[in-house]
Parts: sequence; structure tokens; C-alpha cells
Amino acid sequence: MELLLGFIYLIVIGAVLFSMAALLLRGENTKTNRFYMINQGLAVIWCSSQILLMVAGTKWQLTLAYLIGNIGICFIGSCWLYFSCLYSGLESQKWIYIPPFFLSAVHYLCVMTNEWHHLYYGNFSMESITHGPLFYTNVACTYGTVLMGSAILYRHMDKKHSLARRLVIASVLLPVVLNAIYLLGLIQSSFDITPLGFGISIVLVFRATTKYHFMNLKRELAITNEKLLLEQERNRIAQQVHDTAGHTLTMIQSYMKLAEVSASKEEYEEVKQYLAEARTLTGQGIRELRESINMLREAAEYELVTQGVMQLAKQVKELPVEVTIKGEDSNRYSHLSKTVYDTVRESITNSLKYANASKMDIIIRFQKDSLELMIADDGIGCDIINENNGIRGIRERVEKAGGTVRFSSGDREGFLTRVQLPVS
Repeated sequence: MELLLGFIYLIVIGAVLFSMAALLLRGENTKTNRFYMINQGLAVIWCSSQILLMVAGTKWQLTLAYLIGNIGICFIGSCWLYFSCLYSGLESQKWIYIPPFFLSAVHYLCVMTNEWHHLYYGNFSMESITHGPLFYTNVACTYGTVLMGSAILYRHMDKKHSLARRLVIASVLLPVVLNAIYLLGLIQSSFDITPLGFGISIVLVFRATTKYHFMNLKRELAITNEKLLLEQERNRIAQQVHDTAGHTLTMIQSYMKLAEVSASKEEYEEVKQYLAEARTLTGQGIRELRESINMLREAAEYELVTQGVMQLAKQVKELPVEVTIKGEDSNRYSHLSKTVYDTVRESITNSLKYANASKMDIIIRFQKDSLELMIADDGIGCDIINENNGIRGIRERVEKAGGTVRFSSGDREGFLTRVQLPVS
């Protein structure tokens, strides 16, 4: 029986490797395809470990076989869920697949350290192996992630290919059923038959791939990707319009206040100056809005980072804005110019609208591997920072550029924004 089972394992491993090679040759080099092959690789690892168990003659060899096999056991569920999210265009929904990956890593760590706590395998010897509580939590996590991934995949697959959908779902349920049969002892075997189910599943999915274009992402995800790109572009334009309009209107309001004060003092030359600056700013805002809507503004507005920041600081008349430059600005930082410009602009807008500040400091530090930006005002501050459109827009832009941002404030303690951006 064991010899026959080993032969079947070899056949399954060969079928999976053939499926991986076929997908590698005919598929595109995408993250989704790569992660699908990782799932196939985990099935190969699991099956291979069963062959190693058959030939294990010492406890060390037995331990090695279980360590190898548990790579597949612990991670195949979370990897399947992540693949399903990639295929369905849900990669941005990290709350779906990040926790299962964490649990997979914790369970595998428990396997590696089982000799110290015996919570994964209660008894582990050449004579007998019993399962501990953490083994069953891992089984529950694997069942849950496999079923969740399958539901996501089923929902987003092309409904016109009903047979392909049934093949894929059958390919997922088969190893789950076989695993339950093995754990319940309905089939008396000293070897886990679950990898056989995964191996057969790969064959079923390969059938769905070759005949029904399951992994043809251009065909299956064309509409989904188009909607995603449209949504991203809509959000980008909306954020740009929000920032441009908000800054322009806030600055115009500031100039109007100053013009009103000057008019009350009969200082009409200053009134003319403020009105002229408001008119110039209005024209600039209209131009920026037009460029945003027409998607013309692809590059940074200023070649150097400091050029845009100094221009923004000069426009503010309601409170002094002091700009401090540490290090030397150069073209190697120019790709960060737009991110810094938009961040400073939104910070000025928020300060004028909400902070009731008397001054603002902007510090830019040019370092070898990073650019650091600090923006602080002495306004009324706040105990709770609500990430509205402006602050959320700052965070999204900075993180998109690969950087980090922190906001800090307190009642009567002003508002501080710290940004760090990588140069490369």
C-alpha cells in the first residue's frame, strides 16, 4: 500500500510540475501567475514530504520531513487566499489576506519550536505522532482561508464559463474533504492523503486554464482592471481638484481679509496689491484645475524642490512662513518635487483654515539617501487628528512615493507634519 501511495505521489508531483512549466511557458510574467505557481510549489513540497516520511529511518529524518511538509501545510491556505485576491483585483484589501499570512507564520514557528512546548504535536516520536491544539487551529485557518479564497474567486470569475467555475471550486473542495477524511480516521493510513487532493486539484485547475482561459488575465480581468484604473484616476483627479481649489480659495480669502483691513485704514496701494495677488492666484488655480482635469499635469511643476516651496511661502501674507533649507538641493531630488509641493500646499491651506496660527516653519533636509520635510505651526492644534481629504491626500501621496508621514498635535500645541521620502 505504501509503495503504491508513493508511486501516486510521484505521479502527482510530475503532473504539478508539468502544470507549472506549461503556465510558465504560456502565461504572462505577472504577480498573479507567479503566486499561482507558488501555490503549486507548496503542493509539490507537501507531496514530497510524504515520500520523505516513507524513507525516514531516524527521528532527525522524521523531523526534517515534517518541517518540509509543514511549509505547505501552514502556508497553502493563506497563499491561495492571496492568489484569489490578486486574480479578483482585491490586492489593495490587505485586511483580507495579511492576518492569515501572520497566522501561517506563527503556526510554522510553533512547528519549528515544538520540542520546547509540544503544542503543535503532543507526542512526536518514531513510534507515534499525536496532534496538539495548535495543529487544529492551523487546520481551521487553512479551511477558512481556502474556502474564503474560493468564494472570492467564484464571485469574480467569468459567469459565462460555468464549467470552469465548477472545476475550480471542485479543485478546492477536494483536498479539504480528503483532509477531513484523513483527520477523522475514516481511511486508515499512516500518511496524509491531503496532498493527493491538492495534486488532483492542480490538474483540474490546469484543465480550466487550458480550455476555459482561467488564468488568461487579459480576458478575465479586462473589465475589472479597467474599472480599477478608472477609479484610481477618478480619485487622483478628485484629490488634485480638492487640493488646488482648497488652497486657491483659502489664499484668496486670506488676501480679501488683508485687503479689507487695508481699506479700513485707507491704505489703498496695499489693497490694490492684495487684489492683484488674488487675481494672479485665481488664474494659477484655474490653470491647475484645467490641467488636472485634462490629465496634462504629469510632471512636477518645479525642477527643484525648493523652488516650489519658496513660491508657496511667498504667496502667504496672513502669517509669516519661514523656510529653512539644510543640505543642498539638486536634480537628484527633482522627482520628489511634486510630492513636496503638494504636501506643503495642503499644510498651508489647513493652517490658514483651521489653525489660527501666528507663524509657520518649513524645514527641508536634503540627505544622501532621503529627503526630510517638517512643517509646523503654532496654532490651536487638536487632541484627535481626523484624516480628512487633505491629510489623507498627503498620506497617500507620500506613501505612493515610497515615503512615510507622521502627524502630531495637541490642544494648544500647534500641528506638526513629518515626512521622509527615499531618494531612489
